[in-house]
Amino acid sequence: MKCRNAIVRRAVLYATLLLSGVAFACDDDEKDEDLLGSEIEFTNVALSGENEVPAVTTSGSGSMTATYDRSTRMLTYNFSWTLGSTTDNTVGIHLHGPALATESAPVVIPIENHPTSHTGSVTGTTRALTQSEEEQLLDGKWYLNIHSSTYPNGELRGQLLRGEN
Repeated sequence: MKCRNAIVRRAVLYATLLLSGVAFACDDDEKDEDLLGSEIEFTNVALSGENEVPAVTTSGSGSMTATYDRSTRMLTYNFSWTLGSTTDNTVGIHLHGPALATESAPVVIPIENHPTSHTGSVTGTTRALTQSEEEQLLDGKWYLNIHSSTYPNGELRGQLLRGEN
């Protein structure tokens, strides 16, 4: 009889633990995001002509790092670039979205007051993003695009993906 009661108690305990685990695993995804902390890193974002849609032929390159603060909904960024030709000019820099790496999208946030020479670097912070923009960014659907006089639709592009790219 003692053995049977012990087996029943263990079965109830295991069932309770199993159901608790299932309930925790199915909890709201936003709570899972909270476990990540308020800052999300985008590091080693490579800027290249190969990333353009369609790809362009250029020896230009660049890199970007960024941090998204979920509490302020602002993206702080730092990037540098060199265009493929020393006689070329930078005519525009924008954050675009929503788009996967194989797609193009409209400008979401223009980067103002950037150098117009063939090389440069920029550090800044965006305005506060909307809920929809935040979801797009965190889903990897934003990219940085550097436009040149040779490639007005974009010479260098890098997709913003969480962590290292």
